[in-house]
Amino acid sequence: MSLNLLSILDNISAPIVVATPIKDQSGKIIDFDIIYTNEELKQAAGFVIQNKPKWSDFSMNITSDIPWFKMALDAIAGRFYDDVKYFSPSTQAWYKIEMKYLPEDKYIIITFINITSEREYYRKLKKTLITDPMTGFSNRSGFADSFSITMETARFKGFYAALLVIDIDNLQNINDSLGSTAGDKVILDVADTLKQFQREYIQIFRYGDDEFAVIITNFESNDSLVNFIDCIYDAFRLKQISVSGGVAMFPTNTEQKDEMIRFADMAVHYAKKNGKNTFVYFEPEMHRIFIQRLTLQSKMNAALLESNFTQYYQPQFDVQTGTLRGFEALIRWNDEELGSIAPSVFIPIAEETGLIVPIGRWVLKTAITTLKTWQAKYNFRGIISVNVSPIQLLNDDFIEELEDLIFEYRIDPELLEIEITEGVMINNMNEAIEKLRQIKAMGCRVSLDDFGTGYSSLSYLQMLPLNTLKIDKAFINDITSKDGVQATITRSIIDMVEKMGLETIAEGVENTEQLDLLNKFNCNFVQGFLRGKPMPYQLCDAYLAGDVNALLKN
Repeated sequence: MSLNLLSILDNISAPIVVATPIKDQSGKIIDFDIIYTNEELKQAAGFVIQNKPKWSDFSMNITSDIPWFKMALDAIAGRFYDDVKYFSPSTQAWYKIEMKYLPEDKYIIITFINITSEREYYRKLKKTLITDPMTGFSNRSGFADSFSITMETARFKGFYAALLVIDIDNLQNINDSLGSTAGDKVILDVADTLKQFQREYIQIFRYGDDEFAVIITNFESNDSLVNFIDCIYDAFRLKQISVSGGVAMFPTNTEQKDEMIRFADMAVHYAKKNGKNTFVYFEPEMHRIFIQRLTLQSKMNAALLESNFTQYYQPQFDVQTGTLRGFEALIRWNDEELGSIAPSVFIPIAEETGLIVPIGRWVLKTAITTLKTWQAKYNFRGIISVNVSPIQLLNDDFIEELEDLIFEYRIDPELLEIEITEGVMINNMNEAIEKLRQIKAMGCRVSLDDFGTGYSSLSYLQMLPLNTLKIDKAFINDITSKDGVQATITRSIIDMVEKMGLETIAEGVENTEQLDLLNKFNCNFVQGFLRGKPMPYQLCDAYLAGDVNALLKN
């Protein structure tokens, strides 16, 4: 470049970098040699670029959020980015990045256009749009710019920083039961609690309807950050406000702003799952589990489309006579890559994602077609029991779908048992009871699974239109122990249920001592490895055809 041109560039108020491509032996561009920086750039970032002749040596020190190398390659190819901006913590200014390629000279020209005043104008213009009118905090729209500036400043100055996402516990329930005025009061109480912590380096945002975000920076150690966050949590406890919080820390967890947000959200999710009213700090294990869940969710979708689920059937027997009562239908999933995946692993994910509805529909239809086949082949009069998730039961289409399947396959509805868990009572109890009454009105049986392990209450047990109660394996495991505690509880449950006119099925029966005690207690039916393990359709079919050796036992 000529001296006159260099003089002109040195007097331009925008920082400028000129570079030329570096190619490997194959002709592929692998980096860029910096051949010139004007005076404005040297003043703004001279210490960053000093003695670093290659672009890769210092570009990440400007910001890691911009794909510098890709932008340069695209500029050479004639593709340009119109709206690439970043905040410089060294100059406390916003810049727009432009890259141009001069093919005749093989120069890449990078220009940093200061747009701080422009952004400040628009920031003031949209302030009313990004302010939450209820709390006075900036809303989610205002969070993005502030968080970008905070992350770049913390990276530049070497500070520790954190993002705390706070979710108000049970706000929807408060709105539903006490009204929106009560819900608004809780939101304002949370806002007032947070306002006492607002400082120059503590920024607070109304992140969502029931969420707040707190950006914390200018701390010199993780310990001081943790102490400050503990103070926030203690303030909520003091006011008896139940909130769940998730914390991601810079640079401990990540140096990327998008990951900080994602990690904080993951931590909130863990706080919610583990009892609420607590703050949880992000751990790498959470991310591993999150990726695992995404993988399982994707594979579940594929398994549904490709019919990769299978159905097993576990037999149930009369305690006194030993005759077959019927079978419980149990879904199984074997993935080519992951192998056998336990229902306890994939069913909770299916419930969280809504996939439980189509999966449950497949289980129900498969069980009904099996029942129809066995009725036709063997005049089978046993019961097929099908587990139905609370989410599936409360789905608007469930009753109609059940009626359609019964009508389509013309099965005797008395041989179909819909098995629910106590979880169906947690929300929408009245709706759940009404659905169960409709099921029973069709002629189907209704069974309550896992009794005694969750939300058991005699008051609601008397309201449910049940035929059968299943005693959970947790009681049966220690029924023969010398202290007699579980035996006494189990006997009491059986006596109570018998007086209510219900049948009892004991799950997890694995030895003759357990069976003998259950017989003594007048339990009606048993299910467990002692009498029969879950079996594929073919073995059940062989057993019904007369092959007693087809049963899989302990």
